[in-house]
Amino acid sequence: MRNRFLYLTAIGLILPASCSVTDNKTKELIDVLQPGRPKRESQWGTLTANIPNNIGNTFTSDPKTTRTITWQSTINSGEVIVGNICYPAASVPNDDNSYYFHRVNIAGLEPGKTYRFIAGVLDKYSPLYTFKTEDSNSSNDFSVIHITDPQIGTDKNKTDAEAWKQVIETAIAKFPDAAFVVNTGDVVDSVKETRIPFYFDYAQEILAKYAFVYSLGNNDSLDWYDRYFYITGNRNNDDSGVLYSFDYGNTHFISINVKFGSSDDDPDVDSDVPLSAEQMDWLKNDLKNTSKKWKVVMTHKPDFGRKSKGDAKTEVTKLFDLYNVNLVIAGHYHFYARSKPIDWAGDDKKNGTVWTIPNAAGTKFNGESGRTYLAKDKQPGLPMFSIIRFTDTNIELKAYTVDSNGNAVEFDSYTF
Repeated sequence: MRNRFLYLTAIGLILPASCSVTDNKTKELIDVLQPGRPKRESQWGTLTANIPNNIGNTFTSDPKTTRTITWQSTINSGEVIVGNICYPAASVPNDDNSYYFHRVNIAGLEPGKTYRFIAGVLDKYSPLYTFKTEDSNSSNDFSVIHITDPQIGTDKNKTDAEAWKQVIETAIAKFPDAAFVVNTGDVVDSVKETRIPFYFDYAQEILAKYAFVYSLGNNDSLDWYDRYFYITGNRNNDDSGVLYSFDYGNTHFISINVKFGSSDDDPDVDSDVPLSAEQMDWLKNDLKNTSKKWKVVMTHKPDFGRKSKGDAKTEVTKLFDLYNVNLVIAGHYHFYARSKPIDWAGDDKKNGTVWTIPNAAGTKFNGESGRTYLAKDKQPGLPMFSIIRFTDTNIELKAYTVDSNGNAVEFDSYTF
């Protein structure tokens, strides 16, 4: 008798219609179907026909029980096989119908479990990948990798992608148990969607295995961002940007994705589109209603980094101060920065908000800002990443440079 597999969708469980099935009664579906081979290196940076490209992995909502897998292909349908369950993809074409964006939202997973998966269609699947859901006890101690601004295309696409590859591989090798990775924007340079495959191909196994969460950069585009980098959790969006939040362990994470007036990365040009009144209300309520011990904001262009105190203080920073945001992790300025604990106006404050930028995970570096609210303000001339550890008693931030041989050297350390 033919095995029957269930589809799990946002509206519940339904019987399969076109998902792959097998008559084998002793093996899981994923063990019967043939995983694909990794994309050939000669194809990196391209959208290759008839195979899954640009495979991404993030949380749908609760990191303990959900995952979202996304990819692109020239095939108009797709599925994700997890163990013995087949999940059909929601598939939409690009503007000229030359390829398709696929998304699978998976729910009902078990906390703290490692799952195997493949994505694609029969005979044209991805390689076999794994992911692990959040453990029920993770609230006591977990770590997050923070990178920003690979900005592929600043130099040559291949050169930037190789730098990005070395940074993320070094970070994962040093901290393989990281719960997830935060990328605070500028995946590519100059809003060029054609550069996105370089970001994925040079780090595909890591991007498929680890959950990545993103904040929109000024060199990224709202027109295509949510297709490649699914925006997770509790979200609010309108023409001025997208805000979303989620919980992991004892920490509440909020991403503020503003829409930028231009792609000019001049530090002296402030082209941000302010949050709408509705979004300000959403942000206030989100901060006010969380009961988590730590509050972390993710954003691309920070108020405190290069701006003067007078220009940096805003109604948003006032909310951070009012609701005791512990940490803001950001990017945009391409130098290493860590502020003192400060209030909404940039003045020293006991247990105030710490703002940090981990330089860049690419090849573009800018000079220091010289702002007095910064405790660390330095340009090492090397790409960097940070590891942020959350425990019941403190937050530990460590930043590392990555040299041309892939060596990680501690550059800064701070506990609060």
